[in-house]
Amino acid sequence: MTVSPGQFESSFFRLVPRGEVALLLFQRKTLSEEDNVEQFGLDLCRLVDQFGYRRIILSLEGVTWVTSSILGKLIHLHRHLNRNAGEMVLCDIGREIDDVLTTSRLNTYFLISPTTTTALSHWESQS
Repeated sequence: MTVSPGQFESSFFRLVPRGEVALLLFQRKTLSEEDNVEQFGLDLCRLVDQFGYRRIILSLEGVTWVTSSILGKLIHLHRHLNRNAGEMVLCDIGREIDDVLTTSRLNTYFLISPTTTTALSHWESQS
């Protein structure tokens, strides 16, 4: 699966294709209702539906705030990938986001990796 940089654009994150893995690097420190939450969800699902990615890594490096609506979109992506034999990993999580995930108990729902490198190795070890 090859996606050239011009084929996919999002104002929320930058796509870095890594073979069959979509690595998403967030471009904002905060993700909230002030952003277009629906567009955020559409951008995430387009990676699965239009570009065929089944393995997605979301690097949250530098993100310091997310709202429940954004978490809802991540839950939706997780379920969408599971229904399509896919998987996602959250990584590079700072203290603020870790606190939110722990408080909401989503740290037990999502697959979380300390770094992008270890997230990528998750699938290498399964091959």
